Amino acid sequence: MSVEQIESLRRSNAMGPLPQSQVAELLETAAELALRQREIAKVLQSLGSRWPGVRAALNELNKLTR
Repeated sequence: MSVEQIESLRRSNAMGPLPQSQVAELLETAAELALRQREIAKVLQSLGSRWPGVRAALNELNKLTR
């Protein structure tokens, strides 16, 4: 979901409860983002001061953030 879509749902929710399908979609998006954040944090922790490790971590981050 885009930032704009989330903001639209936020405004809609202020007017009344969101339909179950939209709540489920929001939860799915939140779960995907949390997993991606965990994967990115793991790669960042693996960064070392040696260039080959940094390069590998940057390549992995590139894959995760596409």
